Amino acid sequence: MNQRGFRVFLVAVLVLGLAVLSCAQTNQPKKLTILHTNDTHSAMVPFETGFIPAVASEPKPSSWAGLWNVWDQDYAGIARMATLIKKLRATDKNVLALNAGDVFVGSFEFNKYLGYPELKIMENLYDAMELGNHEFDLGVDALAGVLSGTLAGGPPVNLPILCANVDFSGTGTSLQFLKNTVKPSIIRTVGGVKVGIFGLVTQEPQNYSDAVNAMFPYPYDAPDQTKTLWAYAGGIAGGLKKQGCDVVICVSHLGTYVDVNFLAPYVPYIDVIIGGHTHDAYAQPYVLDSPSGGKVIIVQAGCFGWYLGELKLNVDSSGITLDKWVLYPVDGRVKEDPQVRTIVNQVRSGVVNDPRFGPVYSQPVAFALRDILKSWPANGQNRDTPVGNLVTDAFKNRLTKAGYQVDCALDVLGYEGADIYAGKVVGNNILRAVPYGYDPVSGLDFKVVVVPLPGSLLLGGLEYAADNVTNTTDLAVQGSGITYTYNSNNPPVQQLGLLSRIDPSSVKVNGTSVDPGKYYMVAMSDQVFNFLNALTKNPQDPTDPGMLSSLSTGLNEYTIVRDYMKSLKFVLYKSEGRIKDTAVAASK
Repeated sequence: MNQRGFRVFLVAVLVLGLAVLSCAQTNQPKKLTILHTNDTHSAMVPFETGFIPAVASEPKPSSWAGLWNVWDQDYAGIARMATLIKKLRATDKNVLALNAGDVFVGSFEFNKYLGYPELKIMENLYDAMELGNHEFDLGVDALAGVLSGTLAGGPPVNLPILCANVDFSGTGTSLQFLKNTVKPSIIRTVGGVKVGIFGLVTQEPQNYSDAVNAMFPYPYDAPDQTKTLWAYAGGIAGGLKKQGCDVVICVSHLGTYVDVNFLAPYVPYIDVIIGGHTHDAYAQPYVLDSPSGGKVIIVQAGCFGWYLGELKLNVDSSGITLDKWVLYPVDGRVKEDPQVRTIVNQVRSGVVNDPRFGPVYSQPVAFALRDILKSWPANGQNRDTPVGNLVTDAFKNRLTKAGYQVDCALDVLGYEGADIYAGKVVGNNILRAVPYGYDPVSGLDFKVVVVPLPGSLLLGGLEYAADNVTNTTDLAVQGSGITYTYNSNNPPVQQLGLLSRIDPSSVKVNGTSVDPGKYYMVAMSDQVFNFLNALTKNPQDPTDPGMLSSLSTGLNEYTIVRDYMKSLKFVLYKSEGRIKDTAVAASK
């Protein structure tokens, strides 16, 4: 081969090699990392306990863990979360950070500042946040006031806010602001990956006022299936794909049951669901078939900032695949970000200096001799929880001492918050356990009322809760002075007043079987009353006020539970079997 021929050959080989190299590089999948949290509930100040709660795959800690808080350990808190997010962003440039909602409500930090300081911190940590149901607790005017900075007298919150299934159309400054601010979806390009992100919030009616419930234009179910939320969500996801998105993410505040049984199997074009609402810390992601082909990956990261999820994806022309998923505990091994900690300390000082609150982070109220958990035991029939028993006993005890006639007291799990851990119990621990509702005068939570309730409606209310327990535990009734059993394997009854799951002979108030024709004086929060009364309204008549009345006590849940625990001094609560599910094998 002559010299010229050799040069031509060399050039051809070089060109061919570059082409092969280019092709190989093109076929290499791109990487995308998603950091995610949910249901942080304004837990800006760390929790104090002897352990960090276990994920589903781990054995639960001993009920005596953290006894007396001997080591004074603390974990979580937004300053630790800030450190971890910043650290992971520094080591991986292809990162999205998403929050799946319920930043509002859950602590004295929120009740003092209504979430504004936390959202301003989140501006520098997250790429977007989906609205949760608790963002609506104080109404749309308050939500608009916080996001605009008006209530705080500061600049607007500069964090992308998502929510596709709430219609903010209407007159008024607040609705106009929210319509312009809250986006159904956004598109971001990260590391060469075009990502479409949209958000959905739960439409369970017990979570909202009538005014907010009227703002959901697409029901979960309808005679015309093209008018459902799932068809609407499919249109959004499909639209994002048409705009060239390599990955479509739904930031969902619908809860695990709905994500797994409806969103993933019924809505095409979704690749990833970042979940929230049900406070679940997954042991492994769900990986389900998508109706449009491929897989849907579902993850959720617990609650209260206990964990940060990290989801790593491989993205190529054929779709996405799961690389790995990690749930990082945000415990004492994570140092607090100094700048964020300074802000948290300012918030904490503001709470303590408010004469309505005082030293709620440091002054002991009582000592818990064991962890008082919100959940019932994993094994056996018991469906009463330690927190539920504590709260309802406190209602009954306090109101009886105040001179009210109270036959029994009721609450539901969806209106109870965090566990109370063994050791010193302070005010903030108690408010975290009963955080919901907001009284602008006291800065506290729901008020407690006494309701004259006919036995027939008491039985019907218990049946309604039992009918829904296989879908959600939010409506699971807790009680003091009342015991009953149900069978969750029986078919649910959709019409109030007909019993299927509840065994009526088992329902007893203070040891005596319930008489359907007799009235009972029942203590409950005003929110539980409002929901129960809504069940008695004529659905065809929006002006129907319902059939129930209530007697206001003027007392907040927090005050009642705090004073009751203070009177006990040493508090020992567990699941006692006040409520049982006979469909489950009894513990041996």
